[in-house]
Amino acid sequence: MAGPGQRAYSDTMFNAKRPIMKKVFALSLVLLFFCMVAGWMSIDSNDLVVTVGDSDYDGPLGALLGTMLAGGVFAALAVVMVFVAAIVAVVMAGVGVIVILSLALAAVVTMAAVSPLLLPLMIPFFIYWLMKRRDRKPAAPALEHAPA
Repeated sequence: MAGPGQRAYSDTMFNAKRPIMKKVFALSLVLLFFCMVAGWMSIDSNDLVVTVGDSDYDGPLGALLGTMLAGGVFAALAVVMVFVAAIVAVVMAGVGVIVILSLALAAVVTMAAVSPLLLPLMIPFFIYWLMKRRDRKPAAPALEHAPA
């Protein structure tokens, strides 16, 4: 038992008050489950038949051949997808930069075209702001605290 002022459990033990530990434990269980399923699928693969051309491969050799062919296809597909993603990212980034620059240019052109028309409206607002600013009282000085 822990004495007064001491914690009952160490930081390394599972603590329900720490949600990160729960998440890590749950993810570990999910990973263990999928590893067990993969292990069982690799052990119990005698009924798999792979047909390449005119010949059939079954049993463990067929399972190995099917896994290698599928893995090779997925590896090639992953490489192709990485290159496609890189090309799309470069193209979309270029399009995004062009769009942002064109919007900025349109905003500058719009403000340049509208600013002479807004000047008659801005002069009365500026005068009103100056009058309101002059009516304000100065802020009270801050109270200084004596050192303790």
